[in-house]
Amino acid sequence: MAMDASSWVNFLLVFVRITTFMVTAPLFSGRQIPAHYKIGFSAALSVLCVGVMKEPVGSVSEATIVLLILKEFLVGIVLGMAANILFYAVQLAGSLIDLQIGFSMANLFDPTFGTNTQLTGRLKNILAILVLLSTNCHHLLIQGILASFDWITLKELVPAWSDGRLSTFLLECLTQMFMLGFMMAAPIIGTLFVVDVALGIIARIVPQMNIFAVMPPIKILLFFLIYIFILPSFFYLLKVLFDNMFESMYSILKIMGG
Repeated sequence: MAMDASSWVNFLLVFVRITTFMVTAPLFSGRQIPAHYKIGFSAALSVLCVGVMKEPVGSVSEATIVLLILKEFLVGIVLGMAANILFYAVQLAGSLIDLQIGFSMANLFDPTFGTNTQLTGRLKNILAILVLLSTNCHHLLIQGILASFDWITLKELVPAWSDGRLSTFLLECLTQMFMLGFMMAAPIIGTLFVVDVALGIIARIVPQMNIFAVMPPIKILLFFLIYIFILPSFFYLLKVLFDNMFESMYSILKIMGG
């Protein structure tokens, strides 16, 4: 059956929101996923959604279509950003640990975020993505963007852009990101700080010891021993992070849909 002009407009608006979400949300925004796969997946979801819209857009002017496209663009980016900000806590924790242990001199390219990251940060990112996939949380991300059409219809404006509620909530998400990142890195950073103090005292007591040759191997050995013991707590913090991530998406939908 042929599609009329209003159906194409509805498809375009749905496609813009889903595509902008895919390029900013965790996992889907990674460069390890080719761009044409993201576009094809977004188009497939758009085809499934456009036929079940509760309040589709009818015949509107070209200027209104441009404004609606801009609104869908911002809605998709804000939803993806709210989830991705908290996911950056994993990379923050790895960067803080590597700065303390000395691994920060060896940078690796992280395709998940498209930036250079340290060794521990890359390891934590891989573990977080594996947990995300193994617990089917990526299904919840897709469910979140699809549920956004029930909260924010295609022809509805978003009054939250101008009253400050949205920016305030994103700042709260940023605060949670730093808090979770410090919580993930605190055990190792605290232990390595005690090791630095102990090695400094030894260097003062035994000045003949070449502390700069002894310190790196000792810190690396202790790092791996501690990491083995605290790995279960890292997975627990990942659960907390994912819960906060989905709660932030739900809160964003309530703010923009209210």
